[in-house]
Amino acid sequence: MKKIWIISLILVIAVGGGAAYWYFSRDKSANNTTMIPTTTVKKGTLSTDVSGSGTLTPAVDQDVTIDSDDASKTIYSVDVAKNDKVDKGDKLVTFTDGTTLTAPKSGTVTSIEVYEGDRVNAGQKIVHLTNYSDLNTVVQIDELDIAKIKEGQAVSVVVNAYPSKIFNGKVKSIAKEGTSTNGTSSFDVTIHLSKSTGLKPGMTTTANIVLEKKTSALYLPSGAVHQSGDGYYVYLSSGSGSTNNQEARRFSNVETERGSQKTVTIGIHNDNYIEIKSGLEEGQTVQLNAITKSSGTTISSNGQNQFQMMRSGMNGGSQGGFGRGGNRTQSGNGGGTRP
Repeated sequence: MKKIWIISLILVIAVGGGAAYWYFSRDKSANNTTMIPTTTVKKGTLSTDVSGSGTLTPAVDQDVTIDSDDASKTIYSVDVAKNDKVDKGDKLVTFTDGTTLTAPKSGTVTSIEVYEGDRVNAGQKIVHLTNYSDLNTVVQIDELDIAKIKEGQAVSVVVNAYPSKIFNGKVKSIAKEGTSTNGTSSFDVTIHLSKSTGLKPGMTTTANIVLEKKTSALYLPSGAVHQSGDGYYVYLSSGSGSTNNQEARRFSNVETERGSQKTVTIGIHNDNYIEIKSGLEEGQTVQLNAITKSSGTTISSNGQNQFQMMRSGMNGGSQGGFGRGGNRTQSGNGGGTRP
């Protein structure tokens, strides 16, 4: 009898535990709240960029030599000293025949290789010039993006020593050969900075090369645009969901009902934003990805906590939606990043 009693007790506990688990699981599921953050169609400047990192180097860092067409000559005088700053055209040395060798570019004389009375030949090094106030940055660009880089393209450069400043520049040259690392090739791209005040060679940089830029463009966070085959669409705001749920009413940009689909035509895009060429107007409200809140935790469709993002506003981006790739970034007045 005692054994039968113990078995009966175990069965009761098991059945009761299973029932309790089912009840609380059902209750938890019943308390799930689905909310849909929204954003509005903005108008402004949108660009697609490719980024790369590198270091600052002097734009002028070269040997000055005797012209290869000149015959052997004797130096009458050396007209500069080490660490002298010279401008383009200034005399460097004077020869006994009265001719001179001049600086091909402005810079600082960092070394002198000859003395008065020396006989020099064509191609021989005379001095070395370095310009510390006119700098380039050489960055590495992935092989997948290098075909899009052209000489003369505008570049925004961030120097790590001055993270709050933006230095403008242009693409000066592109390496003809790449360097392979772990099966992936990258190419050196030389960018000339318009101004180098306060900068020093060797400082590390991050450069954003502008591939395409549009002004007065309509755009949305890329997570608001969805793809179906070769077409694209958005969900327009339902306009009613945010008043039907107590949790959703706390936020002005949250709804609980999925709105109607609207076909759109897209243009350029980057990691954060996508151009809307047709189908929407500035100021229209569009839904982002749905967020599920359960037992005090907000989980989006991709499993990330986004409740705080809703509270601070979702106009800066969202998860999912239109596919994005590469190192492209957003710039302009539309997304809160550097122009």
